[in-house]
Amino acid sequence: MRLAAALLIALVLPAVAWAQPRPPAARYVGRTVAAVDMVIEGRPVDDPALRDLIETQVGRPLSIGEVRESIAHLFSLGRFQDVQVDAEEAGGDVRLRFNFIPMHAVQRVEFRGELGLSEGLLRRTVTERFGPTPQAGRIADVVRTLDRLYRDRGYLMAVVRPVTEVRHDPDRTVLAFQIEHGPRARIGRAEVVGAPLEAGPALLKRIGATPGEFYEPVAIQGRLSDYVDSLKNKGRYEAIASMRPAAPAADGSTVDLTVDVQPGAVVTIAFEGDPLPSDKLKDLVPIEREGSADEDLLEDSSQRIEQFLQEEGYWKARAPFTRKRADDRLTIVFTVRRGLLYRIANGVEIRGNRGIPVETLLPLVQRLRANDPYVSSNLAAAAGAIAVLYRQQGYAQVKIEAAENEVNPVRAGEGLVSPVIVISEGPQTLVGDVTFAGNDSVTAAELRSVLRLAKGDPYFEQNVALDREAVLSRYLNLGFAAADVNLKPELADEGRRADLRFFILEGPQTLVDHIIIVGNTRTDPQVIRRELLLRPGEPLGLEDRVASQRRLGALGLFRRVSVQALSHGEEDRQDVLVTVEESLPTSIGFGGGLEVSKLLRPTGTGGEAEERFEFSPRGFFDIGRRNLGGKNRSVNLYTRFSLRPDDEADAGSRFGFIDYRVVATYRQPRLLGANEATLTGALEQGVRSSFNFARKGVNAELNRRIGQGIRATARYSFGTTRTFIKGAVEEDPAAIDRLFPQVRLSSFSGALARDTRDDLVEPGRGTFLSAEGSVAARALGGQVGFMKTYLQGFFFARLPGSRGVVFASRVALGLADGFQRTVQATDATGEPIPDQFVIVEDLPASERFFAGGDTTIRGFALDTVGEPSTISITGFPKGGNAVTILNAELRVPVWGDFGAVVFVDGGNVFERVTHFNVGELRGSAGFGVRYRSPIGPVRLDVGFKMDRREGESRHAIHFSIGHAF
Repeated sequence: MRLAAALLIALVLPAVAWAQPRPPAARYVGRTVAAVDMVIEGRPVDDPALRDLIETQVGRPLSIGEVRESIAHLFSLGRFQDVQVDAEEAGGDVRLRFNFIPMHAVQRVEFRGELGLSEGLLRRTVTERFGPTPQAGRIADVVRTLDRLYRDRGYLMAVVRPVTEVRHDPDRTVLAFQIEHGPRARIGRAEVVGAPLEAGPALLKRIGATPGEFYEPVAIQGRLSDYVDSLKNKGRYEAIASMRPAAPAADGSTVDLTVDVQPGAVVTIAFEGDPLPSDKLKDLVPIEREGSADEDLLEDSSQRIEQFLQEEGYWKARAPFTRKRADDRLTIVFTVRRGLLYRIANGVEIRGNRGIPVETLLPLVQRLRANDPYVSSNLAAAAGAIAVLYRQQGYAQVKIEAAENEVNPVRAGEGLVSPVIVISEGPQTLVGDVTFAGNDSVTAAELRSVLRLAKGDPYFEQNVALDREAVLSRYLNLGFAAADVNLKPELADEGRRADLRFFILEGPQTLVDHIIIVGNTRTDPQVIRRELLLRPGEPLGLEDRVASQRRLGALGLFRRVSVQALSHGEEDRQDVLVTVEESLPTSIGFGGGLEVSKLLRPTGTGGEAEERFEFSPRGFFDIGRRNLGGKNRSVNLYTRFSLRPDDEADAGSRFGFIDYRVVATYRQPRLLGANEATLTGALEQGVRSSFNFARKGVNAELNRRIGQGIRATARYSFGTTRTFIKGAVEEDPAAIDRLFPQVRLSSFSGALARDTRDDLVEPGRGTFLSAEGSVAARALGGQVGFMKTYLQGFFFARLPGSRGVVFASRVALGLADGFQRTVQATDATGEPIPDQFVIVEDLPASERFFAGGDTTIRGFALDTVGEPSTISITGFPKGGNAVTILNAELRVPVWGDFGAVVFVDGGNVFERVTHFNVGELRGSAGFGVRYRSPIGPVRLDVGFKMDRREGESRHAIHFSIGHAF
């Protein structure tokens, strides 16, 4: 670093002003600064971000300390390998020049020479670990990674040399790796030692280690591990195998291998003595699942058996194991001795409680009732719970003793215990005075506001420790990074009072000096500063620093985020260095699959509706660009399409209808006071049970968080929908779908939602409540008008005492009413009827409510639930102006990622709001299985109708991704 030399030249020795002699620099100190210039490699610059970090200001006396601080700030940017400061006289004042020697960041990575491996593999290897443009300081790590990659592929003599090419205007570096892969090693001599179960050549062929083949150690080791797994699957749980390469030939062309295989004996598990439930054996002795028979696992299995039996009431159960070897077999024998089944004689007896009534203690001993099987862990848990309760009430010196008190058996095979819990309470200690010493900067009232305990509260050591941490956290959040808090309780009145004395060593308060942001090549610094809770001149609080890092990470713009404090010599002021590594701006996704659904089709006699399974190939493509203009704005294009059978054809016979959806979305944060604004344009064509539709339109939406878990949404929608009704056309000349086969809608809507769920994908507790209302009107540019409201609530609770069983439920209510409009009537072909007008007050089919299917009422095909007036003469649902949906299910984990559910669904669709009748609700019940996959829960449900009507199927099968609600 040339910093010391630069300062010496500028401020101590006679300086040279660009090319002219200058007076001694000592004469500059204290002079008024007339100008501060900035130069990067000889080019003048005026970068506000750099100027903000220079402490030396025009019009102030020159200070060496301020120059040093400025250099420290500028180095923190990580942009410069050197910062030089020169000075010259300027009419009796001094003129400073900051000369920056840039650190040329890596802009591109290249691979040159004889690669041997594909460039795509090399680039993926580097990118996955170091990002697309590794930092210069990690070049040595990149070289080691590439060297290891080549060796794993058999290039034992490969040479990887880094080459950096510095370029200017703009300042950047091209990082190139010059590679000479050398010869690719082949396997020379290979032998198998140990006790293999198959011939050596066959084993070598299995693991890809035959002489003459390319030497790829990672691949060979992987196949060798698979071979060991195959042995363990055959019961040889002690099997091991290893590969030992010899030193390669001098030219790296060949490597000799030795493969050592020890298959071990065939392991058999046997049980003697008292029987165990057969369905529990694999869980109690998980040797097959773990693929091992080591001593630790066997001892754990023995303990599992004993614990299982003890929880059944066999208090003194034992299950030791022994090993028996014979030839190529190892038999592990567990000898199970259950002993007597112990029961509790007369419940648990509690003695010595004076300060807490026995009625308060009884809920803690519910598992120790008379005649229940005696489980020793229940007695220990009850004693522990009583001890915690007493300590919470201030009995810090309480002692709890528990005894089983075995009595003589009353009948063969059973034992009796008469458990007793003896309490030695000691004095109850209450909090006395709470005082603070050393708090010069923070008032006692402010510190008391963060305490759990106050005068007169029971003295509880855990709360005392939490209060100390709360006071310390308060200081850390106020910028007192070196603060220390000691809490010394002082007992008085024979242990009945505890005065809390807080002794505080504050240390200096640290304020934020500068906020330095590095790594943002595309992102506007203001986007980053907006998420920071730290501000220059304000305390450098720990909580604000952690929260700032979390908020930056939540933007989704960065792969890595770091918010660190930097000291530059002053205890009371520190810089905050925000380091980000930006994510790739473009994301692309695509995929395909097969959709299976059960829909109504007009295949019955006379075009009546019949339920048919439909198979449709489908695919999607998604491309997005984030952080447009560095402002955290994004655009996204999503397309989905599937091929469906024609309505006139038998289901599955041929594909002729294209179901598609194309959505373009633009998102911008912080617009018009909202947290996020979204503009969406959509073009789609789809299938419902009673109609097909083609829709195009735009939505403009504003979202705003108005509290913890509460979000408000305002939306404007404009679009047209063309509807193709299935089955017979309605004879009613006032039918809206006959009058407006293509309807234009313009509407405003608002929604309010409160979400307290602990997990959005797999909630275990919490609620989600939402209310949405919308108004469409001709005055807004539409053809018809209506009002529509939809209310729903989701409730989740984890059942007490269960192994993760979750009760989930939903209640939903939708109400709508159309505005009356007089229009000219049309005939069945759509032609206007002269001088005939009708009054329309229905909603278009695309806006009406429907129910039935895998996300509403299971056991019914899609949209098929409704009162008779909502079903057409051919059996197709028409939808209605009112709907209610009720769901309840138990989600039970079974094994690993698999679970099961039982559910009850109900609800109905009504033609008018005034037709709403709770007595006409339809219901279904059923069960299903769940698999927790990386993309969400995969579910298969079977629902059975509770009130099946003539012509309806008895059940429906639903398969999809994601919970029903």
